[in-house]
Amino acid sequence: MSSIFLKTTMMILMVLDHISYFISPEMSSVFHLITRPVAPVFAYLSVEGYLHTKNIKKYLFRLYVAAFIIFIGNFLLNNFVIENELYYVHNNIVMTLALGVSALYLYDNICINKLLNIFLLTIILILSLFTEGGIIIVPFMLISYIFRNNNKKRNMILIAITAFLLPTALVSYDSIKETLDMFFMNSDILAPIAGLPFIYLYNGKKGSDSKFFKYIFYVFYPMHLWIIAIVADKLI
Repeated sequence: MSSIFLKTTMMILMVLDHISYFISPEMSSVFHLITRPVAPVFAYLSVEGYLHTKNIKKYLFRLYVAAFIIFIGNFLLNNFVIENELYYVHNNIVMTLALGVSALYLYDNICINKLLNIFLLTIILILSLFTEGGIIIVPFMLISYIFRNNNKKRNMILIAITAFLLPTALVSYDSIKETLDMFFMNSDILAPIAGLPFIYLYNGKKGSDSKFFKYIFYVFYPMHLWIIAIVADKLI
């Protein structure tokens, strides 16, 4: 799969994860499970973007500007459009990706100013705890970058992290159905390994140099969240 094909596939899965207002709780939990590859695949492609960009500063600028626009859009939507707090939008995975790419840049430049860059990298990791999926995605990006030439070590580390986190999601409830539903809903801990099958399908090619495909994710991501929220708020 090319980068564009992967992004398009993940955008379709992304929608399935965010339509829980319109489907049954059982179906919603299943969709949540099968969409766990979305964040790690976009994170991996951001690492690829970092590796191949001609201008890392422009790449970071684009990510942070997009993240800021999404933040402002969420704020305006939640305060002036959405009436029911249940449908407020707080998602901003672009900020998580921006922090992840910043972490890669600081890691690469630790030798230039060791103390300062280690300090800034620590700040990035702390900030990532407060962003969407950041507690998993930013370390995932660092691991994917550091071991980009050793897939075996990368996979072993990601599997070890998942195994370590797995008990937090494996909680027994009164019935098997309830236990599975809750595991599916708490399946974020599977993210480190969920994207690996798609990563192995990636052929290392962009698929197109069109600016449409270059920027489509930055538009589609917030727009689909805002449209879903507005429709849910007005019709449910």
